[in-house]
Amino acid sequence: MFFRMKRKLGGVMVPKNKWLTKLESITELSAPKQIILPMNMHIGKPAKIVVSIGQEVKIGTLIGAKDGLISANIHSSVSGTVEKIEQRIIGVNEVSVVVIKNDFKDTYEIPQSGNENIVDIIKNNGIVGMGGAGFPTDVKFLFKEHQKMETLIVNAVECEPFVTADRRIIIEQLNEFIEGISLLQEMLSIKQCVIAIESSSEEAIQKLNAKIDNDRIKLKILPNHYPQGAEKIVMKAVLGTELPVGKLPIDLNVGIMNVSTLLATFHALKENRPLIDRVVTVSGTPIKTPQNLRVRIGTPIEHVIEACGGFIESPMKLINGGPMMGKVIQNLDEPVTKTTSLILALTREEAKIPEEQNCIRCSECVNACPVNLQPISISNAYRAGDIEEAKRLGVLNCIDCGACSYICPSKIDILGDIRAAKQKVLESR
Repeated sequence: MFFRMKRKLGGVMVPKNKWLTKLESITELSAPKQIILPMNMHIGKPAKIVVSIGQEVKIGTLIGAKDGLISANIHSSVSGTVEKIEQRIIGVNEVSVVVIKNDFKDTYEIPQSGNENIVDIIKNNGIVGMGGAGFPTDVKFLFKEHQKMETLIVNAVECEPFVTADRRIIIEQLNEFIEGISLLQEMLSIKQCVIAIESSSEEAIQKLNAKIDNDRIKLKILPNHYPQGAEKIVMKAVLGTELPVGKLPIDLNVGIMNVSTLLATFHALKENRPLIDRVVTVSGTPIKTPQNLRVRIGTPIEHVIEACGGFIESPMKLINGGPMMGKVIQNLDEPVTKTTSLILALTREEAKIPEEQNCIRCSECVNACPVNLQPISISNAYRAGDIEEAKRLGVLNCIDCGACSYICPSKIDILGDIRAAKQKVLESR
């Protein structure tokens, strides 16, 4: 009965735990002694390293070049010297990284501007989706002949527990936020913009209601439901429109951007400014002083934790991202990336994973799945080594929300199985 009370058809109700940081203003974090720039801070093909060891760089110097359509440029967030180019294990993957020693002079590379169009400006400045997936933003603006962005949805839902970075951006950078929306509307002739936000973001909603005086910008307040912020879910909630399998929002003349991505895009278009920093929530009961920090991309997580006073007790688990979709941090040398919205510390009790039991065929995972999959069937297919069956069951349509694992009374790692099955399918292509 406990799990039925927690379940909601097409998702789950999860404790949000926003109270730790929702009132914490954004603080500028000092630059670290060195930054670590992985070449895979986005979905798709890693960037191609274009610097060499010993090379002097400035803030904004191109470090990794976009390598193919689904890829993104990477820039230095400090001035200094390229110290190392090497392979490192970050998370569970071995990736190419560039390590830059900071000279603390904060010299900037003067951006070169010409007659670039909106796509080129966004591409040159390395803007990617900052909500977690890291999809190259320039690709979203590569419209085919029949496509036009008539509606822009700004995804301010922030449904993942603990994270409050985007709501603080709205509260503290409201003018820039609205100006960014207006600029995109003007440049792309967008008819309407809808800001989707959860009802729990009371202060941000109040600020937006007081600021919006444009009929082309509307506010849509959504229930506190997980995963309300997933692209397909927010699109249906805002427009009442299902996104067909295999289609992108732009196929329905819709664009979707989260708050941080919108602001980064605005600065790229207005100032030709590359994506070199972002707002990160640092939260969890083991953290001495949970905060919202503006952090330079590539900053080691250890430096971020120290700025929050360190740990009041040793955490059992550190997560890059939220507890539902985030990835475990294996080493404090791992850096903040373009997609790091939250660094979360959990105690031993909070991180404790109950022993897995046999499936009791309750169908809770099926009821909770927001994209109408059969999660346990995909999990079973993966464990049986039948990747073709997992593919037939629609494994690639999974949005990685983790609602299935969260709601499972047998505590089966369904999401882990599905992610592994997705990887196998992609590798077989």
